[in-house]
Amino acid sequence: MNSHDLKRILKGINIFEGMNENLLDEITPILKPMKCTAGETIIREGDPGEAMYIIKSGAVKITRADEEGDEIFISLLAGGTYFGEFSLIDNLTRSASVTAIEESEIFQLDKKDFDVLLAKNLDLALLFYKNCLKETFARFRTALANITFSQHTLREKTAELELINRDLSVAQQIQSVFINSDIMEENRQIHPRIRHEFIYHPCIEVGGDFMNIVKLDDDLISVIIADVEGHGVTAALATGILKSAFSILVEEYGRKPALLMTKLNQHFCKVLSRKLFATSYYALIDFTKGKITTAKAGHHHPLFWKMSQNSFLHIENSGPGFGLLEEAQYEESEYEFEANDRLIFFTDGIVEQMNTNHEMYGHKRLKQVVESLIKVEENEIARKIYNDVIQYAQGAQVEDDITLLVIEFL
Repeated sequence: MNSHDLKRILKGINIFEGMNENLLDEITPILKPMKCTAGETIIREGDPGEAMYIIKSGAVKITRADEEGDEIFISLLAGGTYFGEFSLIDNLTRSASVTAIEESEIFQLDKKDFDVLLAKNLDLALLFYKNCLKETFARFRTALANITFSQHTLREKTAELELINRDLSVAQQIQSVFINSDIMEENRQIHPRIRHEFIYHPCIEVGGDFMNIVKLDDDLISVIIADVEGHGVTAALATGILKSAFSILVEEYGRKPALLMTKLNQHFCKVLSRKLFATSYYALIDFTKGKITTAKAGHHHPLFWKMSQNSFLHIENSGPGFGLLEEAQYEESEYEFEANDRLIFFTDGIVEQMNTNHEMYGHKRLKQVVESLIKVEENEIARKIYNDVIQYAQGAQVEDDITLLVIEFL
């Protein structure tokens, strides 16, 4: 590159703006030519800033490392451009790395050589520092404009988030109806021969679990628990569909558990076009006969503690989850209950909770905890099971909704 072309490039650099031919002739002799091969590092992030560089030909990439050390691409520079110019003013460490991406010819201007030149030429020094001040203020104004724009965008996004949060708050209140209907309130007695307690903790504001107890007549109680796949708004909406269908259908079909599950599945498939999947378990408690009739739709069997046997009763049912087969059929099973027996209904969020070693809580631990609590005649069994699940997690994230219903027969 001849002197004329080199001076033309210098004139395009802001910190050399306005310099005449004589001043530029002072600079060109101290520019050192260098050749870089593809992949060669010219500047390494964190190294001292000791020179600026002018690209004659070729191209370089500018990158930074993130917290994990992975490379973040910032920009690409080609012939006629420059980088590292503020190293002529300060000796701060490099804020980024520069690597040649193809064979490149570059001129290097060392700060120590340029400092000697500035000391010898007052006019050059005055114009150079004036340009540096001008460039600094220009970058400051750009940064300020970007901050102002970012603040405006942030205010807009904050307003949007506040609206979303308000919607989620309302959704949470609405969804609480799915769980905490009047008959489920802890201080309200459902029937003089049972006592109940429950836990419901969605992993985010709204979840995909629901449970309910419906009094069909003075001595007939129905219990349902369900878990829609996933969590969040989509699962919550699907839960609302399932809950509303149950509220309508239970009056007509609640005394026939298998038929009720069939009707719920047909409704779920029809409305959601088999796009979502849900599991459910239904129990009809008949206090006149002292019997429980159950039906399962892909859900975990409840734990049934028989006090007279001092052990859990094995329950068997089969039936696919809702949303898989519109023509699915369900079966019923019947069991006797006595005073001091307990039924514990639960969703995936309990048995599938992981600890920091990626080990699941599991059915075995759940049964051990329930048995130990019953044998020492603990109160608030649901709360203590939940606390044990959280303690088992050891700080691992709760990734699913946790729902638990305990019914004690008196």
